[in-house]
Amino acid sequence: MKNIKLTNREAKVLSIIKSHGTPITSTELHQITKLDKRTIMEIVARLRFKGVPIVSKRFGTNSGYSIAKDENERMRCVAMLSNQATTMMKNINGLANADLNNWDKHIKVM
Repeated sequence: MKNIKLTNREAKVLSIIKSHGTPITSTELHQITKLDKRTIMEIVARLRFKGVPIVSKRFGTNSGYSIAKDENERMRCVAMLSNQATTMMKNINGLANADLNNWDKHIKVM
């Protein structure tokens, strides 16, 4: 594997995630780094793109970001992200195919 080049912000967020020991939420990362949550999400996405195995859990106990400890943990996150991508593609298709002139004429309240 080639060397992974990180920006200072990426290195800081990664260092915090690695050293935290348990999953760390975006709120906790915000409190430590003073970066807004959107920026933190973008940094995590860039780190993943660069090959850093950051996993996340959105709900329940141990929600937050952490480094994958095993293949099962990594694959659970991959499945979650795949489901999000599928939902996003459905939204994109719905918007792309929307009738800009007559959409409101087809609305029925159930």
